[in-house]
This record gives sequence, C-alpha cells and structure tokens, in this order.
Amino acid sequence: MKNEMSYNTYIGEILAQLQLLHVDEEASLVLVGSYVRNRQTWRSDRDFIVVTPDRIKRWRVPLNIHIIFNTRNEFIDKLIHGNDFQHWAIRFGKVLVDAAGWWNTVKNSEGITDIWPDWRLKIRHAEKAQSIAYQLLMDNDWDNAEDEYLLTASHIARALLLRNKIFPLSRPELPEQLKLIDHDDLSNILERLIDGIKTHEDLITLSNTIALILKDLRLTADESEKSEYLTASFDKLTA
Repeated sequence: MKNEMSYNTYIGEILAQLQLLHVDEEASLVLVGSYVRNRQTWRSDRDFIVVTPDRIKRWRVPLNIHIIFNTRNEFIDKLIHGNDFQHWAIRFGKVLVDAAGWWNTVKNSEGITDIWPDWRLKIRHAEKAQSIAYQLLMDNDWDNAEDEYLLTASHIARALLLRNKIFPLSRPELPEQLKLIDHDDLSNILERLIDGIKTHEDLITLSNTIALILKDLRLTADESEKSEYLTASFDKLTA
C-alpha cells in the first residue's frame, strides 16, 4: 500500500508540474513498461512518457521514477522512423492524462500500427550500453555494470524479436518471448540478470557471452543493410 500511495502521489506531482508549466491542458501523460502489464520485478521503475506541443523544462524525479519527455513532433518522428519505445507506448501504454485527445488521435491514425520498428536501431543502443558496461566492469563498479549488461541484453533481445516479427513486451516478459524463437541462451542470461547475479565471476562470464551474441547480431545487421543497398542499386539501374 505504501508503494501504491507513493505512485499515486507522484502522478499528482507530475500533474502539478505540468500545471506550473501551463501545459496540463495539452500534455499527454502515459504509463509504460512492466507496471502496465503487471509484470514488474524488484528492479522495475515506474516509467512514464510525457508528450507536449513544445519542449518543456524537465524536473528532478525520485530514483524509482523514469520519465521520457517528447514534443509531439519528436514523438511522431520517432514513430515514423521505427523507434520501438514510442511504438510500445502506443500499443500498450496506459493513458493517464490526455485532455486534448492528441494521444488517442495518434493511436487511432490509419497506418500507425502498421509501421514495424527497425530492429537494427536496437543494436546501436546495445553497443552503447555494452561499452558503458565494460568500462564499469574494468572500474570494478559491479552493481552498475550489472545494470548496464541487463540493458544491453534487453536491447539485443528486442532486436532479435523485432527481426523475427514478434513485438517485444515488457522486460520481464522478454525471456519467455526469446524461447519462442529458440534463443534459450539469451533467455537464460536475461533471467539471471533480472534476478541478480550472485558472483563477480558469473557477471564476467555473462558479459563475454553477451559480447559474442551482439557481435553475431551486428554481422547479421551489416549483411541486411548490404543486401538492401544492393537491391536498391539494382532497382535503380533497371528502372
């Protein structure tokens, strides 16, 4: 009950901040992530996205709260260019505030849900997270390294699922989805990272396996981009 009261209190604080910024009548506030699907774990934060007509000043939030701020143009641009987070929000997000009806209009726009997120974008996110995780590992910052490797593995999982035309659900659900495409090794890694790694040696072993999976996925992405380039070039020559 204490956590629930804290959550409801913070929603009130978000609304108060939007009022102070004079955008409460135009803003869309949406809950996203594992709490929407009732699959939260001990690691889960309360994740929100706030969409406003124009850019607004951000404010400090508690450690267990995460807010993504988008302008309406930014949100639409990310949808069109295949960013899976915005697509997840449209498909599964729980609308808390949408006085102007903008979110509902976008969600029901013809063709929006037909756009499939680009799985290769997740590889870039995974590579960035892996780079940070490796540096933390070298600095013996084990807890933060574990968090970054969890983020890396999650991005890889989403890339693999999107490539196989399966839309990724919340992070705690990814291991189950990975088994549908026979990727039990990454499924097991994610489950262990979500539960919490017991020893430093285990984390090092998992980090090496993650690096190999990511390397193979990068090669697949490079081949995919090369194939698309050759196809486009051939079509242009024969047009």
